[in-house]
Amino acid sequence: MTKYRGKQVDVVLDVRSTLERFLGKVPGSLHVPVDRLEQELPKQEGIAKKATILVYCASGVRSANAVAVMRRMGYANAIDGGGIAAVQRELEHVGG
Repeated sequence: MTKYRGKQVDVVLDVRSTLERFLGKVPGSLHVPVDRLEQELPKQEGIAKKATILVYCASGVRSANAVAVMRRMGYANAIDGGGIAAVQRELEHVGG
């Protein structure tokens, strides 16, 4: 189980570019660049519209934009985690 600020998270979503992800990522995160979100997110198996999805990017700008897009798409429980450094500090993996 993954928690962010005490709340259970179903999916951790990286909306950075492929190059940025190559340079480092949150382990176990799903990668969908923000400019492909509307086309690619619905194709991801196992991600329900009611899922709690933590979104991050490099600094927080793209994650905020991605959460707005996702909410318009019906993903009501999307959470803007901001930049990768903040997410890495506050994300906890519980159990095994």
